[in-house]
Amino acid sequence: MKLFRFIKSKTLWANVLLIVVACALIFWGVNSWLSSYTRHGDNIVVPNLSRMDYDEAVTALEQRELVAEIMDTSEFDPEFPRGSIINQYPEDGATVKKGRPIRLTINPLKARKIEIPQLIEKTKRRAIYDLESKGFKVGELTYVPYIGKDVVVDIKVNGQSVKEKEKFEKGTTIELVLGQGLGNELSPMPYLRHLALEEAKQLLLEASLNLGSVIYDEEIKDSSLIVVYNQRPAPSLEPSVRPGAEVDIWLTDDYTKIPNDSLQFLHPEIADSLNNAAAPTP
Repeated sequence: MKLFRFIKSKTLWANVLLIVVACALIFWGVNSWLSSYTRHGDNIVVPNLSRMDYDEAVTALEQRELVAEIMDTSEFDPEFPRGSIINQYPEDGATVKKGRPIRLTINPLKARKIEIPQLIEKTKRRAIYDLESKGFKVGELTYVPYIGKDVVVDIKVNGQSVKEKEKFEKGTTIELVLGQGLGNELSPMPYLRHLALEEAKQLLLEASLNLGSVIYDEEIKDSSLIVVYNQRPAPSLEPSVRPGAEVDIWLTDDYTKIPNDSLQFLHPEIADSLNNAAAPTP
């Protein structure tokens, strides 16, 4: 009887009600604190800051209630404007909370200057390797009478001779003057079709030839797919061009424009058999 009277008593139910209210208040308080601490539902998409200067990047971040933080300055990259953003973390498109620091890597305002290595009397191949490994670009190849074939005779920047160990910015284009040897030799014209622009440039350098005009197809849709579809002079398995000659190329992303002539250049023995088969019978 006492138990039933206790269960029906107002004191018990008042205490139960107080416990329920207290638990509800505690749950609401903890949930509110967690939501405030984590800023639940307050996500922001990080903008793309690449190539912006620092002030532009700061403004773009402040508009989204984010904070810019310089993480590092990298080696000078000539592909990016001076003082512009090269890299960011988190990357663009990521979702973050308000006030999140966005770490930025900035391209230096001045490129570090590098000494031109010792190139005189070195072979063309060695000179190209030494220049590119130091961050220089190799420009026009010029040939002059000299007993050493493909040996470096002079070094130029913007057409002016320079000395070894002079310092220039990383990415500077260095022109090489090479010896043409004792004879007046000709070389085969490399097959450039199907190659990307940079691949064609490298192959021409290796063949002691210069890139001439670069003509782009007017109907290019995807620049990442462009390749050489025509060249002048035409490719040849026989010696036909002099060292230092210029080669014009045409680029397209429409592979149907490339002549179906690659087989004879990739497999010269097949070309010989085809020519022999086509020769008239005596």
